[in-house]
Amino acid sequence: MCIAGICESVYEYKIYDNKALCDAAGQEVKAYAMQNFPQSSGEIYCLTEAEFKEYQDYFDIGQDA
Repeated sequence: MCIAGICESVYEYKIYDNKALCDAAGQEVKAYAMQNFPQSSGEIYCLTEAEFKEYQDYFDIGQDA
């Protein structure tokens, strides 16, 4: 789960059994974010393991400079 398209600083690396469970958890996170960070767009993304790896690879997240 990535918040506002930012997986580098805020993400949850929990593997859900299915997308519906991730989406349900995402709605809870969205409600929290919108309440505590009103400037937030409240966008939450549920990614597959392959999508998350592709995201990390694209931005070289976790790589030492």
